[in-house]
Amino acid sequence: MASSGSQVLEEKLICCICLEMFTTPVTVPCGHSFCETCINSHWNKEELNGQKICTCPECRNGFPERPKLSKTVLLENLVDLLKQEQVPPGVSEGEIRKAAGSQARQCPSHGRSLELYCVTEKRCICCVCTVRSCQKHQRALFEEGRKAQEESIKEILEEKRKEAERIAAEIQTLEQQRNHVTVFSMKFRSGILQKFDHLMETLKECQKVVSETVTSEHDALLKQMQENQNCLQHHLEAVTQYNRTAEELMSSADDIVFLQEQHLLSPPSKLEVPPVIQLDLDKNADTVTKFFTEFFRLLEALQSNLLNPQKGGRKNRPEPNIFVKRMPEPCLSENELRTKLLKDQQNLTFDPVTANKYLQISDNNQKATHPQVFQKPKPNDPQRFEPWQVMCAQNFSQGTQYWEVKLSNHSVIVGVACKTFTRLKQAHQKFTIGLDKHSWGLHIQEDSYVAWYNDKSTKIKEPLCKFIGVLLDCDQGTISFYSIDNHMKCLHVFHTTFMEPLVPIFWLCEATAVTLCQRPPSQIIADERSPDLPV
Repeated sequence: MASSGSQVLEEKLICCICLEMFTTPVTVPCGHSFCETCINSHWNKEELNGQKICTCPECRNGFPERPKLSKTVLLENLVDLLKQEQVPPGVSEGEIRKAAGSQARQCPSHGRSLELYCVTEKRCICCVCTVRSCQKHQRALFEEGRKAQEESIKEILEEKRKEAERIAAEIQTLEQQRNHVTVFSMKFRSGILQKFDHLMETLKECQKVVSETVTSEHDALLKQMQENQNCLQHHLEAVTQYNRTAEELMSSADDIVFLQEQHLLSPPSKLEVPPVIQLDLDKNADTVTKFFTEFFRLLEALQSNLLNPQKGGRKNRPEPNIFVKRMPEPCLSENELRTKLLKDQQNLTFDPVTANKYLQISDNNQKATHPQVFQKPKPNDPQRFEPWQVMCAQNFSQGTQYWEVKLSNHSVIVGVACKTFTRLKQAHQKFTIGLDKHSWGLHIQEDSYVAWYNDKSTKIKEPLCKFIGVLLDCDQGTISFYSIDNHMKCLHVFHTTFMEPLVPIFWLCEATAVTLCQRPPSQIIADERSPDLPV
């Protein structure tokens, strides 16, 4: 039997959470001790309830950060000593376990043998529990209760097994995607570095050629100037010698000598002074100036569109899964015509400043959506469209340009407009694209296509397609619209003369979205074989 001192000590070694003697005791910063499992469980519940600080269950002191716990060796030793003192002398460890097992088969409330299983309270009960607390509860024999519980556990096990298989499959898919992204990123990075290396080598070669040209022109100029100087110097000496001889003859007092020797004077012929030689590098200078102007324009476009796509000075680092978003889906047909057009494909982005107040721009300015529910209003801007329209940030004035768009539904206009196209709304008109001489559009309707220009429409009866391609040939003066499907087909071609830069433009009815397709990664990798980067 334990002494009174042992009972007092036992009371001091009780965890206030589980009300049992300490198991792996730990001490928190305020000085109170608990079982390691109990205090961690207490703090986990606080975090699940949204509580931002950890508290002590004893004194309710708060800790801004979850304290790091370590075992309190002294308390653990005291618990071990107290447990050893409570074991009667001569009792073996096996007998202790047997006694504990026997105790576990007895009702903790009444000390009687357990006889039935209470299904309602999910516990084993004795005959006293059956009459008192569990009289109206559903009860079963141990075998029946176990069988019911085993069936429930089997269902949970099967569900968790399927869940584990599903998670393993997702992990494998993510691993494959990660490997795919890694390989693609490495190839893309390698290709870009090769192009930059080639660009720097080309610039060095251009620098060498320009330097040699200027040096050659400079040397030729100096040589010509030296020759002119030598010629003038020789003529100056001849003229000086003639002047000296003539002056000496003029100073002679002997008329006979003068008359006889003046025939011997032979004045040097008149020498025309050669024109001033100038360094004529205008032609080369114009070429170099144009090159640097265009080169720096491309560099600024690269920095603006790729290195810093966000306007207003905000430099947001792109999300790691940006390449996953840009992987082509679904896989479109790579027929001969489309393969040819993709060589001129441009990576377009929407200009949020031009977007109508009902339109939402997302996905790095590559998706425009017209939600049915009005979102947060946009600030007024003279560049913002009053109709449900939006322009792209890019404009084109020369060469051949091609882009593709994905439509979520019909009731969308895909078009091209002059950069100064009006932002105002016309009376009784939902859109303005194709209603004047400054814009051209293809209206994707529910049952057909309609081409618009100068307020004139041309209906096109063809199967609808969710992918539309646009080919702009500024030099030839044509705008062509294509349906991109298993069999790519030209829907309509406009022939005109462009007098100012053109910008891609779109009109979106309610509950529709337009996504700008980006240059396929496969094409970027294929273009690594070429020294020229796409603009």
